[in-house]
Amino acid sequence: MLDLRRLQILSALDATGTMTAAAEALFMTTSAVSQQLTLLEKEAGVPLLARSGRRVRLTEAGLVLVRHAQQISAAAEAAETSMKRFRTDVAGVVALSAFPSFASTILPQALRALSASFPELRVTVSDLEPFQSVAELRAGRIDLAVIDDLHPVPTEGMVRIELYEDELVLCLPASSRSLPPGPVRIGTLKNANWVMDVRQSVFEIFVRKMCLAEGFEPKVVANCSNLAVTLAMVEAGVGVAVLSGTQVTRHSFDIETRSMTPTPSRRVLLTYRASSQDSPLVAAVAAELKEKSLHRNAK
Repeated sequence: MLDLRRLQILSALDATGTMTAAAEALFMTTSAVSQQLTLLEKEAGVPLLARSGRRVRLTEAGLVLVRHAQQISAAAEAAETSMKRFRTDVAGVVALSAFPSFASTILPQALRALSASFPELRVTVSDLEPFQSVAELRAGRIDLAVIDDLHPVPTEGMVRIELYEDELVLCLPASSRSLPPGPVRIGTLKNANWVMDVRQSVFEIFVRKMCLAEGFEPKVVANCSNLAVTLAMVEAGVGVAVLSGTQVTRHSFDIETRSMTPTPSRRVLLTYRASSQDSPLVAAVAAELKEKSLHRNAK
């Protein structure tokens, strides 16, 4: 019989692309991953990997086995969910991931409400970018993920629920009076200094594309992973920034926020595996996230 853990390792290799990345995702050493996959090949009786120097790719048989592994994982989770349906209480551990702006605004309120309503429910949280969340969801290491659609990621076999649409807004120093009233066309800021998210993040790439679509390459003077740092930079007049409208409603910095034209926005989505949709734990967390998203501007 094929070892289920080794099937998960093969799936991780397929998802991440390299032995090293698969090892990091599974908290294993690269040599341990290699050894387990060698044993899996012996169990399968056919080559699953094709090696070329230091690189490795899955053979056709390996890809077929990955599809079976995904079906097996889904069936196992469905079996667990079926057993949970016989319980009337919401108790246990649910793993959730969310991108930073959601995790710093709406999520804390939802967690507080869940703790009050379901004392036996424990929600663990990972602060991840959407593509990382979906990879963790597919690997079975988390149960729900809050993602956005700035950079589409494949979610076949998953339930997707739109939580809300988040307008992106322009953030300027409060002392700035150079722009006329009303929505701002981003092209009017082609000579401005820019404060952006970390280099090559999904959000940074999106804002850069917005600027390029208006015919200019933004002059980036700072890349910041922390919202407070970004807003402090804007407040001090170091540069301008584009940020989540939901996120910037909850700050105390002396800045001005302006709508843009055309209006950029993103859809914020909740996703989880279809095989877990009948889980009372998943249902409880999903319902609270939807409720808090609906009233996201409430103080």
